[in-house]
Amino acid sequence: MKRAVYVLSLAYSIFFAWAWIDTATGSMDAAGRGMALGFLIVGIGFTALFVIPALILTIRDKAPKWALGLVLAPGALLIFMSLGALV
Repeated sequence: MKRAVYVLSLAYSIFFAWAWIDTATGSMDAAGRGMALGFLIVGIGFTALFVIPALILTIRDKAPKWALGLVLAPGALLIFMSLGALV
């Protein structure tokens, strides 16, 4: 479970770095880029609220199931919100 927490945390970091670079270098007007980067900052902050405590629990080797649940929560919430938008 420790490895899964580390891998998912790294995956979130890579995803947000890719999204940031892609947004910053995309061909759009300044207002659209600013709005996209603002939404991206909110997403990074929301994800950090779950991932940082999960990493702390994993490093201290306490409650590995809770840590895995915390690190999976942002992805699960994103999927549920996306499915809710389709209905």
